[in-house]
Amino acid sequence: MRPALAIAFATALAGCDRCGGGRGGGGGTAPVDASLALPASASATAELVVKKRKGGTDLTFLVVSDTHFGFGGIPAAHETLIPKLNTIGGREYPAMIGGVVALPRGLLITGDLTEWGKPDEWEPFAATYGLTGREGKLRLPVFEVVGNHDKVSAHFIEEQVAKRHGGGRFYAWDWDDLHFVALGEAPDDEGLAFLTHDLEHLAADVPLVLYFHLALAGPWSTGNWFSDGTFKERLAGLLEKRSVAAIFHGHHHATDHYTWHGFDVFKPGAVKDGAHTFAVVHVTDERMTVASFDWDHDTWAGAFEKRMPLAR
Repeated sequence: MRPALAIAFATALAGCDRCGGGRGGGGGTAPVDASLALPASASATAELVVKKRKGGTDLTFLVVSDTHFGFGGIPAAHETLIPKLNTIGGREYPAMIGGVVALPRGLLITGDLTEWGKPDEWEPFAATYGLTGREGKLRLPVFEVVGNHDKVSAHFIEEQVAKRHGGGRFYAWDWDDLHFVALGEAPDDEGLAFLTHDLEHLAADVPLVLYFHLALAGPWSTGNWFSDGTFKERLAGLLEKRSVAAIFHGHHHATDHYTWHGFDVFKPGAVKDGAHTFAVVHVTDERMTVASFDWDHDTWAGAFEKRMPLAR
């Protein structure tokens, strides 16, 4: 049985440690080694190294989506957003959560980095967001995935993202006990194979955060390759007995929370269009909170809370 939830999430629609192949290292730096290959030492008789929960997790990170560089007016929106991302640490949380926001470890971006997937749109994205928190205007490490807009002009943006995160379209890393898996536009056959291999190196009670671009349910969740095949059902099967703390996706340009196969799914808001929020996520051994920050009005827009660790 999954734990009871206490939810008060405002909806504003717009409109490790290294432990195996295909994994990245965390600790606030960009992940590495995202290939699908098994470790060089792997064999049929090799001992499988499995990550286990250690306790002591106290982790804050941010999530935003649909940055859409190349769309008219977007540079001005980012000029407003970036300072809010840089200074959210130290701000008081809404009363439901209490306390203050700790310094975030990094920022997840759930796709549609650009409007048309062109090199001259990628350049301002990279100049604005950087990678490690030192190259761009953002002062946090960045962990992005592509969206459908990034694939309009061939695969240039996918190639750039892969170079930044170890050479593969999919990558994973650890912050404390939390295990993050970046699954691109959405998990296709290759992505599901990556996830299958990645999960082999995790104990079942290790909490997971998955993120990608396309929607699992609700608005904008049909009429694309991800909804037309068996990908969603296969993803649900892989996660059935896993401790999924959260799934984040973009695409809908909205701020929302819903459940899918019993898992908590969040739309963090978007830079394009009117849902100008980002998610502030805090995870400890006992609790997870997701607070929505409205960066146009410099105020909190909603909050979500649940108990940790998760029951399987």
